[in-house]
Order: sequence, then C-alpha cells, then structure tokens
Amino acid sequence: MANTLLKFGLPLAIVAFLYQAVLRDLIFLTIGVGKTIEPISNFPYTCRRIEDPRLSACEDMFLSDATRQLFLACSEPSARPQWMPNVARFNHSGRSMNDAVIAMDIDKPIGKGSFEYRVLRTVSYPVEKHDDANLHLVGMTGNDSPNTIELLLVNNKPSRDPHTGTILDNEAQGANSTIEKFITGPAATTMKHISTHHHTRIATPNNIATAPGISGFYITNDHGLHKTGYMHTLSQVFGLGDVTYCDTSTTGETDCHKLAGGISFPNGLLYHPQHNLLYVPSSANGNIRVYRPSFTAGSSIPTLTKIHEIHIPYPIDNLSLDPHTGDIYVPCLPKALEMMAGFEDPYNAFPPSTVLRVRRTGDLDGQGQMKYEVEKVLENVGGKDTPLPGATTVVRDGKTGRLFLSVGLGDPPARDRAILV
Repeated sequence: MANTLLKFGLPLAIVAFLYQAVLRDLIFLTIGVGKTIEPISNFPYTCRRIEDPRLSACEDMFLSDATRQLFLACSEPSARPQWMPNVARFNHSGRSMNDAVIAMDIDKPIGKGSFEYRVLRTVSYPVEKHDDANLHLVGMTGNDSPNTIELLLVNNKPSRDPHTGTILDNEAQGANSTIEKFITGPAATTMKHISTHHHTRIATPNNIATAPGISGFYITNDHGLHKTGYMHTLSQVFGLGDVTYCDTSTTGETDCHKLAGGISFPNGLLYHPQHNLLYVPSSANGNIRVYRPSFTAGSSIPTLTKIHEIHIPYPIDNLSLDPHTGDIYVPCLPKALEMMAGFEDPYNAFPPSTVLRVRRTGDLDGQGQMKYEVEKVLENVGGKDTPLPGATTVVRDGKTGRLFLSVGLGDPPARDRAILV
C-alpha cells in the first residue's frame, strides 16, 4: 500500500505543484482560456488613432495635469524585439538610437485627431565612455507642479567596459540599467538632466514611483537581481521580482534596499498620495498587491506592509492615477500570448486590450480586508482594424474624461501610436 501511494502520490503531487505554480496562470492568464472579450461598441467611447511615426512604441506615459502636457517614453517598433533587457533581448546592435521623451499638448488638437507635440532635447545629460549618447526608455513617472515637472526614467543602456567603452557581452552581463532624473516645465522643449542613479539593486528595473516628502523613489525589479540566464527565465515561476527603494538623500550616492519580494514580474507600480499606499501589479499572475509604506524615526528607508491584494484575473502592465477622482486605471492583456506575438512581429499582430478601473470603496473591514470595486471600462477584441492593440498604459484626463492609451512594444508605422478615446 505504501509503495502504491509512493508510486502514484508523488507524481500527482508534482503535477499539482506544477498546476499551481505554472499551468494555472498559463492556461487562464497567459492564454486567456475562458475569457469573454467584448467589442469597443459595448462601451460608451468613440476611439481614434493618433497616426504619427514619431509617436511609436511608447511604453509609458505621464500626464502633467497642471501644464496639460502628456509625456510619452517612445522608441521604435522594430528595435523592441532586438533590445529589451526586461524580456531578455540583448542584441545591442539592433537597439533604437531614437528613443525620446515627447511632450504632447492635449488641449491643442491638430489635423485629424493628433495634437501639437515636441520631441524633448536633453540638456546636460552626461555621456562618457560607458554610456550611449541617447536614452533607452522603458518606464517613467513624474512629479507635477505649474512651473516645474520632474521626470524619472528607466534607462536600459547596454553594458560597456568602463575603461575602453567597448560594449560587453550583454547576453552574459545584462544591461547597465539606471534611473535618470530630469526636470522640465510648461510648453516643454528640453529636459535638463539632474542625476543618474545606479546601484546593484537597480538590476532589472521596470518602472518607478515617487511620493511627496520622500528623498528617494520606489522601483520594481521585474526579474529581481537576475539580469540574464536561466534564473532570469524562471523568475516568473518562482516569483523572484521585488519592490526596491532607493534613497537619494546623500549627495552623490544612491542607497537601495529591497522592501518586498515574492512577486512574479512586478510591473508599473503606483504610489497613491490620497491613500498613502503603494500599488504593485503583476504581469505574470495578475492581481495588484497593496502595501502601506512607513518610516521609522531616524531612518530614510521605509518598510512596506502588505495589507491587501486586489483580484485582477489578467496580466497587468502600468498603473496610472486619475488625481481628480482617485481612481486607478489598469491596462490588461487578456491574451498575453497574442501580445508576445505582437512583440515578436509588431507589423502583423493585433492583440486585444482591456482597461479596468479600480476604485476604493471602503477602509479595512472586520476581516482585515480593504474594499475595492473593479470595473471594465473599455475593451477590444483585437484584429487588423483594432484601434487598441495591446495597450501597455492608459491615462485618464480628469478634466475632459478622455482616455489616452499607448502601445509600448510597437506597432506598424502609421498605425497605432498614442490613442485618444
């Protein structure tokens, strides 16, 4: 009997483990089995593309409500499959040399649905032997005021020999990822470089969040410290992603500390100033983890206490906040495999998109849970004529109620760029 249990019980236990750890998310999240995807016509929006070759492969956006400028971190569709360290693409010779932050005036329409915009020129950006002259953009965030806008950018430049400037074997070394801080202002045409932040814990940065009154910033390492290799590949299975805080209060130094781990591909996190909470989404197994940051006297490094988890049965990209309502807008990938097909071949793939709104409806209840309402506000089934293929960021303009969506992994020239809804 014992031998029979061992004979059948161990394989069943292994299968059960694999189902919980890998297969369940693969079937229901990545492939999207069982999901009903609705057409845009089911929602009260009129959608149109902003078709402009310069507004291409814009992974992330930040809306300056005070100056009515939408800042976009843009690249080139054909370069994303070649150089994207976050998904283990290390062909540095194929990387984009035209990444840029673009400022769009959302109250100044031109032509058939576009807006006035400017490609921002960098000022005082240091270029040494171990640096590219241009940025390699992924996530971004900002701090808004009527006169000064602070932008923080993930810069995934290739690793180089610090003495000769020769590009190293990035397949083995991984990218030389940094966080870059710039400032700009109303009617922006340039952005002035303030500081570069590098640290061993800025290893696989995906996105950034800041909070009023703190000296540093939060980042998500989507693969933890594993820049390359089999542990990079398996990091989603084992939940090796983390949330790290980098303190910049000491002049000339960046001190980073891991605050939370066990997350599968943490993506575009968000600090909510009205809630004093940090929201961290997962692109691998869905859901949004809710953390409460706190500082102890005499310490510049916060602690994070997980207090809740919002159930979102989709892979999630970059969260954004509508400061007028306090709602969180969530771009989801209802068919993540189709999204990856779009990454591989941006000219011939048209994955569906889903946009959710998360609204806090109550504080902690008697069972220690917070109350949130999750509502689908927009969706599209995909296909060649879709105006919403694989959106990675959605930003709501609280003044007008418009939604702006961007596609980060790329799309065909003269097809989809930023999208106005």
